Amino acid sequence: MVENKVILIADDDLDVLESTQYMLLDEGYEVITAHNGAEAVNMYKKHNPDIVFLDIRMPILNGYEAFFDIKRYDSNAKIVFITAFAIDNEKTEKAKDTGLLDLLHKPIEFKQIINIIKKHS
Repeated sequence: MVENKVILIADDDLDVLESTQYMLLDEGYEVITAHNGAEAVNMYKKHNPDIVFLDIRMPILNGYEAFFDIKRYDSNAKIVFITAFAIDNEKTEKAKDTGLLDLLHKPIEFKQIINIIKKHS
């Protein structure tokens, strides 16, 4: 059993969001979800999760914008980007310099998510 680790997943793809949520719940994690970047920032401030998985391409605020908003709020926030698309190398490098933990490319193996959670939280 996992020691009450809280995971925030932000993705506008409901299939990815729900399947990842259910798999993490089955592993014993507490899971919070967000459907866009603005909601991710609000949920971070409300729940202070142990780690965040942010899709880069989302409505309202994209993953980069949400990343930097969260980091301004909590410079120690542990955040991982997830994407199915080409990345903006300049923004990704800036995020890495600001503490981005990792970048995962879809489709993601669930094992990758678990390994990152265990490594960083």
